[in-house]
Amino acid sequence: MDLNKYINKAAPPEPQYPKEEYAAMKKAERDAVWAQVDTRMGEVLADGPALQGFLDFMSQCRSSLPNQLLLSGQNADITNARTFQQWKDAGRHIRTGEEGYTAIVGQVYENNGRKASGYNIGKVFDITQTRGRPVSPPAHHEVEELIAAAIESSPVPIQISDSLPDGIQAQYVPKARTIYVRNGMDAGTTLCAIIRECAQADFHKDYTYNRQAYAAPSYCAAYMVAHRYGLDTAAFNFDRVVALYGKLNAEQQKGFLSDVNTVGGGLLRRLDRTLSAQTREAPAAEYDVAVPAKKQTRQQERG
Repeated sequence: MDLNKYINKAAPPEPQYPKEEYAAMKKAERDAVWAQVDTRMGEVLADGPALQGFLDFMSQCRSSLPNQLLLSGQNADITNARTFQQWKDAGRHIRTGEEGYTAIVGQVYENNGRKASGYNIGKVFDITQTRGRPVSPPAHHEVEELIAAAIESSPVPIQISDSLPDGIQAQYVPKARTIYVRNGMDAGTTLCAIIRECAQADFHKDYTYNRQAYAAPSYCAAYMVAHRYGLDTAAFNFDRVVALYGKLNAEQQKGFLSDVNTVGGGLLRRLDRTLSAQTREAPAAEYDVAVPAKKQTRQQERG
């Protein structure tokens, strides 16, 4: 039996294009993808439920905003998307017959002897399209654990206040660089209020800080955390957010969603790290130094 027809079967040659024609084709491909990004941005800001669905996606699939927009439009159930090579480096392989999803893929190349970075339009695959060792389900955390982690990972100190105005659950005070929170609320409300104000503190970079300007992104970031950890999110409503940002131009909408992605993602990463550290058991000491027993004095011996 001759195996050459199976093993050495030549792949069909790639079509060759003149340099100018190839560059034009690639530009058209990039333009088409960026047009999809803009279209998708309008879709997720069309109404409250659409924005809520996109925030659900953002909380589970961490990526750049353009890729989140692209991927959520192709499959809202994607949670972990990587390129073929990235999955290979992670020790996983793409299942036979799986089709990838269109995404913007980073690229490193040489330009006049120097390394430069850019991007291509390529394919990524969700973890459900791969095979390898079984993936452990996400850990479940009680609300009290999440509150403790939120307080520990807060960018500024958090204090209990008995003097907050009526209706104010928690508030970041920029002059004091402190978050004040009302005591006695239910656990879910307490966590969401703390996370929202942690987002406000993250937005406070310089003297241009304006609380009202970051109210909606902070609210969305709090929702991302609540959804990610399985809290009751029935009290969240995004109609006011959409009424404000749905009327803006594409650049302003992109800025808003980028703020949500950056700060919401940062909050999730800090919480994950803190929770991991809190649940990690201290390693057993293998080389303990024995503590010598104290010698009794003569008076102790006499009783």
